[in-house]
Amino acid sequence: MWNRLKRLIVGNPLASHRERHERLSIPIGLAVFASDALSSTAYATEEILIALFAAGLTVPALSSALNGFLAIPVAAAIILLMFIVVMSYREVIFAHPMGGGSYEVAKTKLGVLPCQIAGSALLIDYVLTVAVSVSSGVANITSTGWLPAEHKVSISIGLVLLIMLLNLRGVKESGKAFAVPAFIFIFSMVGLIGWGIFKVATGQVPNQPDTATVVSQVQSLSPLILIAVLIKAFSHGCAALTGVEAVSNGVQAFKEPAELNAGKTMVYMGLILGAIFLGVTYLAYAYPGIVPPDMLPGKPTVVSQIAASVFGHGTWMYLDVQLITAIILILAANTSFAGFPRLGMILAQDGYLPRQLMNLGDRLVYSNGIVILSFFAMLLIAVFHADYSAMMPLYAIGVFLSFTLAQWGMIKHHKLSQRAGWQRRAIVNTIGALATGIVTLILVYEKFWDGAWMVLAAMPIIIYIFREIRHHYESIGKQLALPSDGYCPIAIEHTVLVLVSSLHRGTIPALEYARTISERVEAVHVELNPAATERLKKAWEGWGCGIPLTILKSPFRSISEPLLEYIDEVEDRYEHDLVTIIVPEFVTKKSWHNLLHNQTSIMIKALLRYRPGKVVTTVRYHLNE
Repeated sequence: MWNRLKRLIVGNPLASHRERHERLSIPIGLAVFASDALSSTAYATEEILIALFAAGLTVPALSSALNGFLAIPVAAAIILLMFIVVMSYREVIFAHPMGGGSYEVAKTKLGVLPCQIAGSALLIDYVLTVAVSVSSGVANITSTGWLPAEHKVSISIGLVLLIMLLNLRGVKESGKAFAVPAFIFIFSMVGLIGWGIFKVATGQVPNQPDTATVVSQVQSLSPLILIAVLIKAFSHGCAALTGVEAVSNGVQAFKEPAELNAGKTMVYMGLILGAIFLGVTYLAYAYPGIVPPDMLPGKPTVVSQIAASVFGHGTWMYLDVQLITAIILILAANTSFAGFPRLGMILAQDGYLPRQLMNLGDRLVYSNGIVILSFFAMLLIAVFHADYSAMMPLYAIGVFLSFTLAQWGMIKHHKLSQRAGWQRRAIVNTIGALATGIVTLILVYEKFWDGAWMVLAAMPIIIYIFREIRHHYESIGKQLALPSDGYCPIAIEHTVLVLVSSLHRGTIPALEYARTISERVEAVHVELNPAATERLKKAWEGWGCGIPLTILKSPFRSISEPLLEYIDEVEDRYEHDLVTIIVPEFVTKKSWHNLLHNQTSIMIKALLRYRPGKVVTTVRYHLNE
């Protein structure tokens, strides 16, 4: 039944040789790996306006129109930084075609600690991406009244489970499912921006802000105040860059030539993202009355306000923008489902995470990584009650920290490679490293007490876990290494103890098996019920086959203590290497029947698992209906 249900949900298993056929084309790869970056256009402008309007509360000179005007140069600066980061990660793709992104760059160029920092930062960011994206998408839907807001936590968790199941079906299949909404979102946003600019150009927008007046207001501001306001808005708007690095982490998910297709996808993503982000920010300035959601009843998002101004509230185009924006915000989580399992696989290969993360599932995806990502994302959603605004301060710090490490690593890469034009590339990466490093410090300063401290506290814990896991694997490797000289296995003597609770058909095969593997066999019974013990003694006279029966008294009705003490006594009694304990066990026809019987054998095997020099064997007797 379980296998049939699994096949229904996940699909039939794929053969290993099909792995190359499951790789992604550029359009599907854009939908899978760029959905997080594209979705950030739905809230990046909003984050800038939130910062500017918050500054306006303390600086009365910052009017509504002025805030919108200042958002444009802030967005332009972020797009410039985005261009540097995108081109840098394009170089990362060609330098590390097996994937891994900033983690691989830091590992090969900067050393152990930087790569562990990059790995921990990216893992945290991937989990946050799922939690923030799904929660914000659900918030967009509930703000329209289509779904009840009081159920947003359960709705968000349900959506995470749905995305998880789609990804368990395979990268290619999930990519096809998410490609259509991703491209509808792109075309919808292009339509919104294009029609909005057309209405502005043709004078169809009343009460437009006077640019000359706004510029004079900017000039009247104190330079220090202006710089402080712009820096704060810039740090908030840098949320637009989240997800940019995902392509470099999953290069091997693309069709051959993988690095070339991944590099093209990175460039296309940057161009689309920059154009939509700048267009939305311009419309937020050009159309009067666009303000942060908290300043309006119902808390409509900035994109919702712009769509209502451009198309009219309630029109089908407005509803299309609202619905597809909510969908793309939810599907942005898929970027993490593509990146997290692959990064987890690379970390597991290096011994920093459990090796189970290297295992490909039935559908040629890293299923364990997908399930772990879903678990932690749902945990975050539950802890923060699906409030994406409360999780936003935790966001982007890990991204920009990994950006900075990748940029510094690429500087060293260019110096070592000495390829044609390496000086120019190194200069670009140096500018990028300084810019992203400064942004990281600003984000930490601005958002520390809003929740960023949790990320900074979690990273050392994750790095400590990395090191403990690596130490464990290294220790195991040394202990399991073969000796330098040859070795030939030799026979050993051992005593066999057959644990007998009562004498029945299921006990006989265990006694027979014991006789075949050793001449020194002994049956052991722990007395919990004197009457049952007497019945066993009488039955043993006829069925014991000459095997001695030892009765262990247990005045406190414990099986484990007298049994473990006696096993140690037997081990001390004979000079040999092993004591074999045979546990007879009958197996019922139906699994639920096990609930009707004592599972003592499970407890005994668990007790003996960590005691050296003991071999525990189960001899099963299968029952019919």
